[in-house]
Amino acid sequence: MKHQRRPHKPTHVQVDRARRPPGGPEPALPHERDEMGSMTDGVSSPKMEQAARDMRRGLVDTSRAPEADAAYRKIKR
Repeated sequence: MKHQRRPHKPTHVQVDRARRPPGGPEPALPHERDEMGSMTDGVSSPKMEQAARDMRRGLVDTSRAPEADAAYRKIKR
């Protein structure tokens, strides 16, 4: 008995093209929608304004996430 190959299932996200108007542009991906200015009604949040000022001043992210992640993994062993 020979094994039949299963059809290949794509591993990428399928976009529902039926929801797009005919001839219209490709729908934006979720992260693209999140980054659009229209998602904020053109008003920047105070935190984002502060982040922009910090970046212009040359400040860097002082997050301790990598160290916290390493400590968490060590505890979980």
